[in-house]
Amino acid sequence: MGSTSSSGAIIRFTYSTVDGVRMAWEGNRYWENFADYLETDDHEHGVAYKVPTGQAFLRSHENFHQLWVKNLTEAGVPFEEWTAEETAERLPFLTLAEYGGACLPDDEKFWAEPIGELPGALSTPDAGYVSDPQLAAQNLQTAAAAKGATFRFGCRVDEIMHDGTKVSGVQLRTGEEIIAPIVVNVGGPWSSAINKIAGLEEAMTVRTNPMRHEAHLAAAPPGVDFNRDGMIVGDLDQGMYFRPAPGNNIFVGSADPECDGHDWVEDMDTLNREVTEPVWNRQMMRVGKRVPDFGVPLQRKGLAEAYDVSSDWGPIYDRTDLNGFYVAIGTSGNQFKNACVASHLMGELIIAVTNGHDHDADPLVVHGRYTGTPIDMAAFSRNRPINTNSTGTVMG
Repeated sequence: MGSTSSSGAIIRFTYSTVDGVRMAWEGNRYWENFADYLETDDHEHGVAYKVPTGQAFLRSHENFHQLWVKNLTEAGVPFEEWTAEETAERLPFLTLAEYGGACLPDDEKFWAEPIGELPGALSTPDAGYVSDPQLAAQNLQTAAAAKGATFRFGCRVDEIMHDGTKVSGVQLRTGEEIIAPIVVNVGGPWSSAINKIAGLEEAMTVRTNPMRHEAHLAAAPPGVDFNRDGMIVGDLDQGMYFRPAPGNNIFVGSADPECDGHDWVEDMDTLNREVTEPVWNRQMMRVGKRVPDFGVPLQRKGLAEAYDVSSDWGPIYDRTDLNGFYVAIGTSGNQFKNACVASHLMGELIIAVTNGHDHDADPLVVHGRYTGTPIDMAAFSRNRPINTNSTGTVMG
């Protein structure tokens, strides 16, 4: 359950760092060969798979467009720069009207006439999404169990045991102690709380905090076969993204425009997981501005969960100042596609550090098992300089 199962599960490559692009490109290959990667048959549940759609990122922020072109080129990821005419031909149900950035429906600018037309889009034809993120998580559990992993559900960790320099395991709320020389924080939106009980709250340059997010599901416009003709669309001009969903539906997510504010979560145990009317309305109205025949559906459908947001919306895959304690956190709503490759990076890191490698002084470079691309783990360091090229959004 939780934020993994509630993911939009989009596979895309438009990231603000070259190593972020490389990691996503490598991660894509895991999903294209997911059944083979699992090395086990999950007959009880079936197996998740990649749905190829392609992505069109509407060209509204020229600085981001040029950065993505640079990073995609350097990482060797195929892309196309579409003109307005090519975009309209490929996505005839969209309007390319430019509104000058996202705003709320109670702002008079929301209803103003367009200020111009967007000049086109950046297309990455290999993009897509995972058919069922909850099923994918189930598949990974089944495959891990087949390799000997043990899962303990409903067991709250109350203490990270250590002697001040090295971790020795965890203590559960029941008082049970699990002894282990290696502990990895993969707590998602609980990650900052786990770091706090490990005594590492102030020990990282890049911090994480949980943020509530909603995503919504609505029917495609009449006469549009969105599963056949649609694709992933990124639209920073309206502060959103959307993709096809089964049943000729549109899955709509927020790109975190500044006007929406940030819904930080103080207590994950009291997180509101219901879709709210104000957020639903503004997102549906934004879709309606971009897809003129969309209309605004009356019945609210969707989900609400929390992202584990880092200071610059990029992940942290790293060791910590507490020997034996590692973190795979700060996924910021954009790392589902990298779940499998992240495990490879962490495995290589843990082996290297355990064998004496000084990762802080000499950051590990891991080569992708499928693409062979070099991924510099310095890009995901807990003490990296804050990425000033970040979109400051779920886009990374």
